[in-house]
Amino acid sequence: MTERLPTYSVVVSREDDLWVAVVERLPGGATDVERFGELPDAVRDLIATLQGVEPDAFWIEWRYQQGDADLTQVIETFRQWERLAAQVARYRDSSRLAAVRGLRAAGLSYREIADVIEVSHQRIGQLLDKSGDADVAEKPPVSVVVEAAGDGDRSGVATPFDMLVAVLLDSARQLPPASRPGLLATTASLLHQASTDESFLRPAG
Repeated sequence: MTERLPTYSVVVSREDDLWVAVVERLPGGATDVERFGELPDAVRDLIATLQGVEPDAFWIEWRYQQGDADLTQVIETFRQWERLAAQVARYRDSSRLAAVRGLRAAGLSYREIADVIEVSHQRIGQLLDKSGDADVAEKPPVSVVVEAAGDGDRSGVATPFDMLVAVLLDSARQLPPASRPGLLATTASLLHQASTDESFLRPAG
């Protein structure tokens, strides 16, 4: 049976022009940084040093408080969207490269491909020149197949919501089974918000 990693609760606040992080129930578990983005590494290093373990040997549960205001939900929701947007951007870039390659293989010129992809023909040349680099397409594009649900639907055309679901499911597939419930719980609110946006439910065009 896999050993469950311990979880440390960390409270973050802004004090004297610094971001202060306090690890609850851990003597000496306090640190401060100038920039918000420095918190994860600083806190992990602190806990690892105090506990004599590796920085990846535990989970961190973040809480953000300023005075009487608990800002955890709004900050974590924003950060979830940021992480999701970055992941979607990677899939977009990979899918765009696959489309450019396919169009070029079919005999279309750089200018014709640029008209489809909506970038300059110079950019098409750059994409094809870099297509052999490992960092251009680190993952294969997500394929979404949409079944027709009625006469007015466009069979096979994915909506932004379909793509969001596909990315989330693909993320869950790549996680260890024990971590999947956490992903589903944290993204449930994101899916709900997306489902209420009518433009998010319609295919482009």
